[in-house]
Amino acid sequence: MTASASVLEAGLVPDHRVIEGLQRDADRLEGLLQALRQLPQGLAGELEPLLLADALAGARRLVEEHPALRGRSVQVHPVGDVLPVRAEPAAVLHAAAVALLAAARCSTAVIVVTLETTGDVVRLQARGDGGTDDPVQELLHRDAEAIRWLLTTSAGHATVLPEGCAFTLPTLPASRRRSR
Repeated sequence: MTASASVLEAGLVPDHRVIEGLQRDADRLEGLLQALRQLPQGLAGELEPLLLADALAGARRLVEEHPALRGRSVQVHPVGDVLPVRAEPAAVLHAAAVALLAAARCSTAVIVVTLETTGDVVRLQARGDGGTDDPVQELLHRDAEAIRWLLTTSAGHATVLPEGCAFTLPTLPASRRRSR
């Protein structure tokens, strides 16, 4: 980016690839700034019963205008009966938003989100269609770390997938058993 800026300062006519690269970088930075502005001021809220599908719908609304999601559709596939969880609502909303953006990095057209209850946890898995060539594994690891941090209070866990991220939260009955 600094090299590109020096070309512009020198008054040289830059190659179209330089301009496209600057535009992509600007879009990424703008998306990051928007996401940071929307983070809750404090994540020490109360744990509440909630449906992960509702949090996902809120996350979709939160990031629908993000440049990373332009031209991509999001398909949600619940698998069986998805139980409610007991978690901090704002943290889960933002964790789902991070998972969507992670999957968008690995997608050219479609992001597939599955919701599934397995044992005592509900899993949200967001995957891109794998149509990108960008090396994003380091970024996906950062996304998973951010999700892990967001869900600490809610006893959530995050994992990196080849084309996105996933996280789990204890079901409402499981979290009640733990708090006794």
